[in-house]
Amino acid sequence: MTKRQIEQAYHQYDKLLHKLSHHYASERGRREEDCYGQACWLFMQATSKYKPGKVKFSTFLYTYVRNGLGNWTWGMRNDTPIDPENVPEQVTTLTPDKQLMFKDWLANLSEECREVAMIILNGPAEVLEIGTSGCRKITAGMIKTYLRSKGWTYPKVWQTMRELKQQVASL
Repeated sequence: MTKRQIEQAYHQYDKLLHKLSHHYASERGRREEDCYGQACWLFMQATSKYKPGKVKFSTFLYTYVRNGLGNWTWGMRNDTPIDPENVPEQVTTLTPDKQLMFKDWLANLSEECREVAMIILNGPAEVLEIGTSGCRKITAGMIKTYLRSKGWTYPKVWQTMRELKQQVASL
């Protein structure tokens, strides 16, 4: 897009950027000015990535900015400092009977499930290169990608993840 086309598109879709930033600001508890700034930045990215002829620009822009703001506000929410007054007291050590129960649980898992559980328990950040703001869906996707890179088939990965989820629910 040319500079003139970008300016025209910005004036045309400014209300859309405000609407999306207002929605995510109120939904995720962020400042609307910050969300609008991010929406404008995403708008500029969308103008450079848009390929005419595939889809209308308005559809592409809406989807690009909506998804970008969703990811950005989610990451911002995870990066907000914890309020020490609202943190519940956590027990970090397991009692001997809980440790024994957990060891038995791990021993009863299938070999594949045990391998995935050990990746999760032994620090997935090192194995999967996850940042501090990795959410559950991203982490699960990265585990699946990692297992595929180790030569696991898709059905084996899906079955293992399903089985592990059932075993964790049974705890």
